[in-house]
Amino acid sequence: MTKAVGLLSLCILSGLVAFSKTYFSTVFKDVPGLQEVSPRMIFPKRTLDKKPLVDQQVQFGFKLLTGLANSRKKENIFISPTSISLTLSMLYNGATGRTRQEISQGLALRNIKTDTLNRTNHSLEMDLKTYDPYSRLVTTNSLWAKEGFPFRYQFLKTNRTYYQAKITNLDFSSSEARGIINRWVTEETEQKIPEIINQTKADDVLFLINTAYFQGVWQIGFDRSLTTNKSFHLTDKSVKTYPFLSRQGTYNYLKTPQFKGVEIPYGDGRFSLYLFLPRLENTLASFVQTLTPKKLAKHLSQFRPTQGLLALPRFTLNDEIDLTNALKALGFSTMFDASKAEFAALSSYPTYVNGIKHQTFLEINEQGVEEPSQEYFMIKRGSIYQEKQGFSFVVDRPFFCMIRDNKTGNILFMGIIYEP
Repeated sequence: MTKAVGLLSLCILSGLVAFSKTYFSTVFKDVPGLQEVSPRMIFPKRTLDKKPLVDQQVQFGFKLLTGLANSRKKENIFISPTSISLTLSMLYNGATGRTRQEISQGLALRNIKTDTLNRTNHSLEMDLKTYDPYSRLVTTNSLWAKEGFPFRYQFLKTNRTYYQAKITNLDFSSSEARGIINRWVTEETEQKIPEIINQTKADDVLFLINTAYFQGVWQIGFDRSLTTNKSFHLTDKSVKTYPFLSRQGTYNYLKTPQFKGVEIPYGDGRFSLYLFLPRLENTLASFVQTLTPKKLAKHLSQFRPTQGLLALPRFTLNDEIDLTNALKALGFSTMFDASKAEFAALSSYPTYVNGIKHQTFLEINEQGVEEPSQEYFMIKRGSIYQEKQGFSFVVDRPFFCMIRDNKTGNILFMGIIYEP
């Protein structure tokens, strides 16, 4: 008797907002036996040092961003390497054979045992949570399972234990399934991403969804009265007008023959937005291709507190990307092939991944924990870009940006912005 092939969908949602309230939903239902698993479990076993895993996620992020830049030339790309890595790690728990090997190689796990990977991911995810009311990262994981489909108990238990995954059984042939998933997504992203699932089909068996939601306000805000319309130069030589935030102050700054960069801290300083402007003759894609965890660490170690002028556009970006082809190019191939995918640790029935969708939200505005001091109010609007003292960092052309956890070195978000 031939068994039907089930479809797995991986959806990764990530968002950055200037300020919002957040909360964490831990409700799950209809999964027999999972009530015995405690989300606050203490893990006495030795875990992997988090730094190698962070470096792996950063390296994976750069490779993925480079691949996307090559296929989506001169388009905005904004991704969360942390979210994508966590979602693929959850899937890794169900993979076997060649599929498992490809995910391991693609994520550069270097023969790390599954149990060690899960414990370290759990430790890293917990470490990313902070109590700063002005900058925090909230991640949620969920598995939306087909009612009656025979999943391996250990697969569900592992993802519930180490990734605090909300697990819900649904009838995917029902028109209500799509709405249930999308309503949960809307709640977890504070209305920023209202829809991730366009439809569900009877042969869908599992949706894995990760949301990474970062709320942050600048450590020192921008004076709204200094926000003025300025030109942003696109790659095709055309010009668009945006309201530009501006502030004169002290920032960690670096200028090299290849680029210049600046750090803008959030809240208590644990998280920061880093902006990089390559030299005019260098492309953003080629700049990203040169980055590795080691090179990035070297660059960041050379940033120094410097007085200067910072100006950047105020904008909102909502980006949706199908990661399927980009991941195939990185070696994740068999998991998308119904005849070759191996997920025997997920189910006794043959299953494969029919696509990976990634959606992000970015908002940049003036709001800060502290208001700019009075000395900054004295800058005249007409001369704001003629300041001669210190550096001048005006983001008036395409740029590379990243949101970084300065404690762990993890990059929560990274992107190439051609047109804000």
